[in-house]
Amino acid sequence: MGIVNRRERVGDLAKAAIRLWGRSSPRRFLFFLKNALRLWQAERKRAHSQRSIEGSVPMVIAVSPTMKCNYNCIGCYSRGRPTHRELETNELDALFTEAEEIGVLAVVVTGGEPLLQNGLLNLMKDHRRLLFVLITNGSLFTQQTAINIARSGNVVTLVSIEGLTEHTDLRRGNGAHENALQAFRLLQQAHACYGFATTVTSLNAPHIVSGDFIEDMISLGCSVGYLVEYIPCGETLKPEWIMDKAAHTSFRNRILEMRNRKPIVLIHFPDDEYGPDNLCSAAGRLSLHINSQGDVEPCPFVSISCDNIRSGGLRDACRSAFLRRIRENPDLLRRQEYACALYEHREQIEELAAQCRDN
Repeated sequence: MGIVNRRERVGDLAKAAIRLWGRSSPRRFLFFLKNALRLWQAERKRAHSQRSIEGSVPMVIAVSPTMKCNYNCIGCYSRGRPTHRELETNELDALFTEAEEIGVLAVVVTGGEPLLQNGLLNLMKDHRRLLFVLITNGSLFTQQTAINIARSGNVVTLVSIEGLTEHTDLRRGNGAHENALQAFRLLQQAHACYGFATTVTSLNAPHIVSGDFIEDMISLGCSVGYLVEYIPCGETLKPEWIMDKAAHTSFRNRILEMRNRKPIVLIHFPDDEYGPDNLCSAAGRLSLHINSQGDVEPCPFVSISCDNIRSGGLRDACRSAFLRRIRENPDLLRRQEYACALYEHREQIEELAAQCRDN
């Protein structure tokens, strides 16, 4: 039932994209239609692979090509993670090829700063059967970067921005806000399909849903907005940044209102992922994370692993006993206090991982 509900929500967002982008930009509408066909073909292949692999083939994989970053953001989950022996270009190429073969629909490229990985844009362009969602701080953008992304035809870029200049620069460092704005301008000039990604905290939430921020993003050409509620992980925890229940409810209601009125697709995590069943889609149910060393993790926020694609590839990751044990325990997939259920239950997940390593 949970997966059906989740597919229906994805369908609702897709319908919104067709309605909004078709009305506002024929170029975006064509981009969406081409990728919708690719995703439909991938879904048929995924259903077949699910049976032949005898595992759980995710709809989406998140991949961190590097954990290196030229920023030092407060509250970032990737700070302090290892940066040695990171995946080489040929290993990423093999991973994306295997993802195409088994019917993975989309790859979320995160990190670290993904554009520090040489050759990444060419790799994404070469794997046209995958839809790539590139999450970047925007600081490394050039005119040619934006042109290459636009020409690829299978990349949606999300540039990280936290609201006002004071919000972005407080978390990401002086000049980060202007870097993000410049990336938007370059993407707009190149006629790319792109949007913004925001970490929602108690500090910036009122501005994010005031209406002004979303209007600013629309005027900068954004087609989609990805709003992720802050999760207190990483080296610099900020528990005071977590919204309380009343603030969360108010924020959610405003997002739902703006979806009906604004020409932009707004995605709100965790609510749009967890849905009425309050079940996380990670740990291989519909998604998983592969870090820069090739470790297969339940999600980007929980750096715990028993498997590595260097020793078994993506197909073996789909058969992971560790991820299966998480999926078999629905209580681990239900969130209570934080926006990420797996992060809340990381101690129990570490115990499961230890048991799998001992076997």
